[in-house]
Amino acid sequence: MKNRIPFVFVSVFLLCVAGCGGGSEKPIVVAKPAEIPPSRVMTLSQEQLLALDWHSPHQRGARVMNKRPVGTSVEFDIDFPSNSPGDTSLDFLSTGEGGRGALVGGDISGFEAFALRLTLLSINGHSEPEMKQKLVAGAVIGPTAAGLVRTYKPVTLSMVPSEKKVTARTPSRVDNIRTIGFHIHVPDPQDWDRTGSKVILRIEPVQDAGPAPWLPPAPPKGQAK
Repeated sequence: MKNRIPFVFVSVFLLCVAGCGGGSEKPIVVAKPAEIPPSRVMTLSQEQLLALDWHSPHQRGARVMNKRPVGTSVEFDIDFPSNSPGDTSLDFLSTGEGGRGALVGGDISGFEAFALRLTLLSINGHSEPEMKQKLVAGAVIGPTAAGLVRTYKPVTLSMVPSEKKVTARTPSRVDNIRTIGFHIHVPDPQDWDRTGSKVILRIEPVQDAGPAPWLPPAPPKGQAK
């Protein structure tokens, strides 16, 4: 059953939250933002980063094993179980498909880009600058419920100082959004351990991007995401 909730602040995007007994409600429509941040860049807060992938089932292949807040950022332990096709790519997203909630119909036409700050901390516990492993990553934004149209502008991550900390900034070319998050993949599998690798990736909001209340708060402790 739909609940109509009055909002004083109209800068909140559309969401739905399922009841405790299972199932999910249809999204509640909220007015478009009254103001656009001067930077015209969207980002995600720490709480929103923690909420990413909040409804997804367990997936095979590359996956996030742990996510935790660190200061204003969130660290993700990512497991690549091998360097074989199917194990070298990860989309970590919140989408409008099923589950406890949905991101739908938010008016984002006033923004120019979606951005996140990415830092590669270690690969298998090592962080020497001469390491040859590289990753391709990006801030992902997409307008379709099925995730068929996902857009990201790739950046390169490695232990080379100039590539260890980068800003992933993807232009926004859609008026509505249903998918948001980040993508990461291994471009050269031969440089990686064939038996698997663990990557620690830190992701933080772009500090000058202004507020972006895209996602529901992280579930209370003890509650499944």
